[in-house]
Amino acid sequence: MDSNGTPKQKGVKRRLLVIIFLIILVSIIPEILFLEMTGAIPGWLHYGRLAALAFIAFSLQLVTPLKHLTKFVLILITYSFGNILVKLVAGMEAWSNLFPGYTFIGSFGGEIILKIIQVIPVTVALLVLFKGPREAYLVKGDLTIKAEEIKWLGIHKNWISWGRLAVISGLLISLGTILLTIITVTGVSVKPDFSQLPALFPLILVLALFNSLCEGIVYRSAVLSSLKNILPKNQLMLVAAAFFGIAHYYGAPGGMIGVVMSGLLGWYMCRSMYETGGFASSWIIHFMQDVVIFSTILVLGNFG
Repeated sequence: MDSNGTPKQKGVKRRLLVIIFLIILVSIIPEILFLEMTGAIPGWLHYGRLAALAFIAFSLQLVTPLKHLTKFVLILITYSFGNILVKLVAGMEAWSNLFPGYTFIGSFGGEIILKIIQVIPVTVALLVLFKGPREAYLVKGDLTIKAEEIKWLGIHKNWISWGRLAVISGLLISLGTILLTIITVTGVSVKPDFSQLPALFPLILVLALFNSLCEGIVYRSAVLSSLKNILPKNQLMLVAAAFFGIAHYYGAPGGMIGVVMSGLLGWYMCRSMYETGGFASSWIIHFMQDVVIFSTILVLGNFG
């Protein structure tokens, strides 16, 4: 070991490489690859992923420098188990009849109920592994804390509180999201139909509330609580950003544009949680954006 701490830096790089591999394994990248290469997702994929994670969790106990990643892997195992459970529920005929995909309520309502089913075991695992909500990033956090400097966004250190910044940035991000959703999802030539919006807007608020909560727990609370003491701040933000971005490959907007834009948003929201010590700032931003996305798709999506 030298005075520059090279072994420690090598240890961080080793852990980062393992974490990147885990994110790729648990993300939808395998599904994307199978769809692109074969046109179908094999039925064994979800079970194979779960088995691989279980093997990795066991193997980590034999490698002391990587043993600290065990909690993160256990969270990913819980998430993958929830994913299998969701696939089984969604494949039931009764579920398809209850939530038909050709209606807005059936499509979005059913999807978010499935997310709630998936996030429940993850939440329980976080509370058990980290012995309470604070260490699991399942608390509000301090919205009066001033944001650290973010040069590329023109945010100066101690310039504005995260409470105010969450609302302001949420509004600005939502405006940009409207344009992206129209361009990449619904199309600019689609005639808007506002007839259903007044009646369904309360439902949109509820769906946005739960969708942003579920995704915040999986893609930020789980990552921050598991890896905060393992990776430096900048690397931790990038891991969370990648995990969130990849998950939105089939989102609205989707494709590589969706991955990049969602990744940037994930980085920003994760940073707000890191600095405030809780999920409220991130939840505000994400909720506002989801309200805009769901409303835009309802108005321009020609749902029955």
